[in-house]
Amino acid sequence: MIGIDSSPAMLAKASDELLDLRQADMRDFRLDEPAALIYCPFRALLHVPTWADRRRVFENVAASLKPGGRFAWNVFAFNHHVAVRVDGVRQEEPEPHTMRYAVGDNRIDIVRDDGVTSTLWWASKNEWLGLIDVAGLRLEALYGGFAREPYTPDSQEYVFITRKENA
Repeated sequence: MIGIDSSPAMLAKASDELLDLRQADMRDFRLDEPAALIYCPFRALLHVPTWADRRRVFENVAASLKPGGRFAWNVFAFNHHVAVRVDGVRQEEPEPHTMRYAVGDNRIDIVRDDGVTSTLWWASKNEWLGLIDVAGLRLEALYGGFAREPYTPDSQEYVFITRKENA
């Protein structure tokens, strides 16, 4: 298995003899040999800021899959009720932080008490479906959670599984 991250610090934390760890930006993702499965866990695609950058990721993933191969990822489904409840409110867990929503930019800034900021950019279900389409992939399943809960309009999570068509 191959693990990719753009952060040397994260790669050092992930050091594992079972993984071939590589420093790379997922927008420039390439494999030497096509894979049967590529997955992007932990909502990592939310760190890609623009639709054009996400398109590059999806096109590179599709080019790196074997025919019939799958691409899977999870992201949260934006919920305006949650945003209103937590925007600007200091939270203690997992570390002291405050979340700031910029709804017009589809952006959340997570600001730790020490000033370190992590930014996420969400997308709608239709935007994700559009990326699947332009990359030439086919939606195989969409779940509302990791236990294969059915996706409903009230789901808080998207778990997408796509497939590259056979050549």
